[in-house]
Amino acid sequence: MTGFSLHPFPGQDSGGLSIHTTIERTDQAITLSFLLQGKTSDIFLPAATDPKRCDNLWQTTCLEMFWGEEGKKNYWELNLAPTGAWNIYAFTDYRTGMRQEDRIGAPVVTTARTPDTFSLTAELEIANLHATRTPLLVGISTVIQHQDNRLSYWALAHPAEKPDFHAPQTFLLRV
Repeated sequence: MTGFSLHPFPGQDSGGLSIHTTIERTDQAITLSFLLQGKTSDIFLPAATDPKRCDNLWQTTCLEMFWGEEGKKNYWELNLAPTGAWNIYAFTDYRTGMRQEDRIGAPVVTTARTPDTFSLTAELEIANLHATRTPLLVGISTVIQHQDNRLSYWALAHPAEKPDFHAPQTFLLRV
């Protein structure tokens, strides 16, 4: 299991929030965990509902993973909402060829809350897409909607002038 912290885009206030994540890969799945700590009352975290596949989750609080096979241009995007809503997209190249990925089923998601924390863990079966030992490059990010409706963008790294979670330079983890 690998752990790391996400950082807000330069110039954006963290609002007293910190985001810690872990990732673990087995032959069949990736397990990804997010822990938001601090002033969670200042961010939009709607209550969990029935999990369902939805589009445009990144327009509000959304926890994300981008990944691709090392040496290839195509990649995938996983979006997870605090409500349990989710989606997975496949891309043929940087921001092109986007389509819903149907070869992977719904992630198994659990959430927990305390007055100062929110956690979300998702297990995603990836065996239908990747051979067991195929190295994957992974980027982890979040969009946080604050109670004043502003959005902040968090990632392992921010290599461009604007937040861009699709940028291959943000796929920093090798699993």
